[in-house]
Amino acid sequence: MWTSTSMAVPESVLLSVMGLCVVMSTLIVLALVVLIFSKIMASGNAAGSKVASRPAPEPPGISDEICSIILAVICEELHAAPEEINVTSIREIK
Repeated sequence: MWTSTSMAVPESVLLSVMGLCVVMSTLIVLALVVLIFSKIMASGNAAGSKVASRPAPEPPGISDEICSIILAVICEELHAAPEEINVTSIREIK
């Protein structure tokens, strides 16, 4: 495009604009591809989700009051605040 060792201001601006156009057009194409794939995946999930789902029954076991008492005892033993502990499940070890 040019033969000299340096580039003039208009040529450098033109080269910068061309580079930005390439990057932006690539980003637009990628956004369209992601949009198309999300539409395809959503249509596949919609067909599989037509089965009527029932809410899961509550498992028999420990009431909320007993869970609160167990959490309080754990916090007391560990000398920690309840916000610092993440209890995922409470079950009896046999």
